[in-house]
Amino acid sequence: MKTWSNESRLDKLTVEMSGNVLIFQAPLERAEVHLDLDIGDIEKVIFSTEGGTLIDENHSFQKITEATIGKDEAHCIVVGEGQNETRDVVHFLKPGGPAPTMRLGITHHRGLGTWSSLPHDFELNTEPGFEEVFFYILKNGTQKAVQVGRGMWHDGEEVDGVWPVSNETFGTVPMGYHPVVGEPGVHVSYVWAYLAKHKRWEKI
Repeated sequence: MKTWSNESRLDKLTVEMSGNVLIFQAPLERAEVHLDLDIGDIEKVIFSTEGGTLIDENHSFQKITEATIGKDEAHCIVVGEGQNETRDVVHFLKPGGPAPTMRLGITHHRGLGTWSSLPHDFELNTEPGFEEVFFYILKNGTQKAVQVGRGMWHDGEEVDGVWPVSNETFGTVPMGYHPVVGEPGVHVSYVWAYLAKHKRWEKI
């Protein structure tokens, strides 16, 4: 069983790992993330809804859906500027796709010992209810990193902290400022998943 780099502070979203498969679960949504840990990447994501009806201010679905998203169907963007904070962000579950609220992808830092850049604009206007989890894949060197968390947990509690991260561990990430940096010589990637409970929480 994989460990957490900090306390698991999630509400509706859960995650577990079986072999090389991460399983993210929300009340009516499930994503199986098949990993190739040797190269530190996602091979495919199998998403399904589990029936029933989810209705809120932004989303509604009633039928059972299953979809497989491979690498060639994912949406890749480059985020950040400069040699110390540029990263490739690959979106597997994105707006307009099969998942009503679950958003999921993988981020690859460029270079070694580099930072992720500033968060999305909406994350700087902190509000309760947001929950996100990272699964860190750290290569080379010490396979260690440092995660910053300055913002708000889903229950409204504020956080301003820094915690160490090890390879193949989970981390709860608050809404707000949350860059991560590898120790010198370490390449950082992380699978991320969150619930876009409101349209204003979409990242793309």
